[in-house]
Amino acid sequence: MGIRLEVNGREIIAEKGETILSALSRHGMHVPTICNLKELSPTGACRMCVVEVEGLENLVPACSFPVEGELKIKTHSSRVLRARKTNVELLLSNHPDDCLYCERNLSCELQSLAEHLHIRERRIPGKKRSGGIDRTSPAIVLDPAKCILCGRCVRVCGEIMATSTLDFAGRGNELKISTSLAKTLDESNCTACGQCLNVCPTGALTENIQFPGLEPHLSDPKALVMVQYTPAVAVSLGELLGYRPGTDLGKTIPVLLRRLGFDFVVESSLGADVMIMEQA
Repeated sequence: MGIRLEVNGREIIAEKGETILSALSRHGMHVPTICNLKELSPTGACRMCVVEVEGLENLVPACSFPVEGELKIKTHSSRVLRARKTNVELLLSNHPDDCLYCERNLSCELQSLAEHLHIRERRIPGKKRSGGIDRTSPAIVLDPAKCILCGRCVRVCGEIMATSTLDFAGRGNELKISTSLAKTLDESNCTACGQCLNVCPTGALTENIQFPGLEPHLSDPKALVMVQYTPAVAVSLGELLGYRPGTDLGKTIPVLLRRLGFDFVVESSLGADVMIMEQA
């Protein structure tokens, strides 16, 4: 039997044991989050999803607070909004402000939250994060200065991909995301799957784009340029091009690549099948 919750004066039904955030999401009520993802275990680390529960002195994180009985909840009271704004301001205190040049500009979740909460100035000054940009991986770029320590990459790397390449290292103000023994991404056990890129809310983890170095060769009439792609690419790119997720673009991708200037386009489906057979 469901449990009745009163949220901002509206009554909804929640399942016993589910989190407040899960119940609100099922009923179309939006609560901002940063560290939370549906596929990953909740941590309540960012405190962006805090809500006010009648009878409790402190605000509670909606992503990890379970529903055990009837509750009266406020998701956008003045107290809640002040707490969220302060949390974002603290994240921005040591965050770079080169948004114009950032790859995640206009698609950054931190930037979006700052705009939503009407943050227009750096009210809380903080020490910038140190650490050079790691470009050693052929697929991933890690910029520690833009990391907000949400832990998404750590959890997706450990819980879903089971490689645990990334983890927290250090303490206090020196806390950061790092690989084992502080190795570079290229030296670590990173498989370059790219799942950390998909969950990073800022520009801390981005794709290592190779196209700028390739572009001059595509326009050079004397150069013979060939591209090879795996069968998975034909399925994974559909959503980015406006198709339904999972759409197979096996016949479309070669045409697009030829139009970009590649002389030969090779799909490694046979090689992939042979590799699967060998591994089996």
